[in-house]
Amino acid sequence: MWKLIGTTLLCISLMGCLFVVDSKQKAGRTQWHQDDRSQLVSGQTSADWVREAFGPPDRRSVRDDGSEVWRYRNTRSKETEIGMFLLFNIDVSSDEEETLIIEMRDGVVADHWVERR
Repeated sequence: MWKLIGTTLLCISLMGCLFVVDSKQKAGRTQWHQDDRSQLVSGQTSADWVREAFGPPDRRSVRDDGSEVWRYRNTRSKETEIGMFLLFNIDVSSDEEETLIIEMRDGVVADHWVERR
C-alpha cells in the first residue's frame, strides 16, 4: 500500500516538472483608452477635443454628405507556448485589433463605436 502511494506521489511530482506553459503579451500601438472614449458624447463633443485627446486619426475619410469618419486603432499580440518534455510543443499566437470609429458632422461627434478583430 505505501509503495503504491509513494510511486503515485513520485509520478505526480515528476509530471509537474515536465509540463511547461509560457505566455507573453505585447502591447502594440495604442491610440485611445476606454476612459477617453467614455467622454465622447454624440452631438456635444467637438472635433477639436477629439484631435487633442486622441491625436491625428489613423485613417480619415469624407462621405458624400460632407460628414467625416475618423478611425483610431489599438493593437496587441499574445504568444503562448505549451509543451510536455520530449513529447510535444505547441506555439499559439494571436493578434487583437480594436478600431474606434468616430463619425463627425459639422465639427461635432455624431456617432462613435468600436469594432474588434
